[in-house]
Amino acid sequence: MRTKNLDEAIEAVSEVYCRHEIEVGARAGEITLELNVARAGAQSLVALSYGAPVAIDAGNFSDIFLIKHCERGAASATQDRHLAEWKQGQTIPLSAGRETRFEFDAGFAQRSVKIDAEKLSALCTKLLGHPLDAPLTFALKPFSPEFEELWRRTLAYVWPSPQQGLEVGPATNGAFDEYLLTLLLNHHPHNYSDELSGPAPAPIPGLVRRAERYMTEHLTSPISVPDVAQHLGVSIRTLQAGFREWRNTTPNAFLMQTRLQHVRDDLLRAEADGSVTDVALKYGFSHLGRFSAQYHAAFGERPSATLRRRA
Repeated sequence: MRTKNLDEAIEAVSEVYCRHEIEVGARAGEITLELNVARAGAQSLVALSYGAPVAIDAGNFSDIFLIKHCERGAASATQDRHLAEWKQGQTIPLSAGRETRFEFDAGFAQRSVKIDAEKLSALCTKLLGHPLDAPLTFALKPFSPEFEELWRRTLAYVWPSPQQGLEVGPATNGAFDEYLLTLLLNHHPHNYSDELSGPAPAPIPGLVRRAERYMTEHLTSPISVPDVAQHLGVSIRTLQAGFREWRNTTPNAFLMQTRLQHVRDDLLRAEADGSVTDVALKYGFSHLGRFSAQYHAAFGERPSATLRRRA
């Protein structure tokens, strides 16, 4: 969307984020809003610029976290009287439930991730293994250089481009959302960081076997490790510790390897008109290039070669 009308701009951005007020710099003239929502949903990907210096009073956006990356220009944010500034190449998290005000310079352009506060808090609860004692709150400062690079590379996989033609399925979307939120909880400081980095309770082998059985029975469903932990009534860290101790792997790695093995079994039993794409999508592999590389690493041949050898 592109508009020079301030009322239209406020309405469009409010639909994406929350109700807010905008003040345009006294000498700036009119704005030129450019807004693009690349991936709608609980974790929306949003590109936004105003083409003029603006001050935004966002009030208390209680149901979302905003992870804002500065593509160009500079900006500042205030949450509950805490001020942070960031510039081109930096990303900053804005916590839910805080009185928030932004100031963008005329050249500021952002790419942001809008995160559902309930989903992020629920994942933090699962990782900890108990309800949150206080609202989740991130440190109001830019990401570290190391995490900035990891965050940028992660978003590069899913931010759509004109060349991307394959529709991403629900299993892939769910796995990406879980991975993105886990990265945020593990790599940027917040009020539960110290507890998350502490030791997890020791699990028992039966827990691991039940987890393996549950994952194996739901390979074609968009399940994730938090789903498995919730089903078993344990924290994600407990589940991860169990797989490290008893299987020398991770739950995600087990789920990936088991899905790959079932793809291989299906390819070897495929009918004459069977295709690699159909089988891969059945088990949640929507990025066929990465799937083929993962399959080759696991079995030493491309999936098309396995299909040619079917009985």
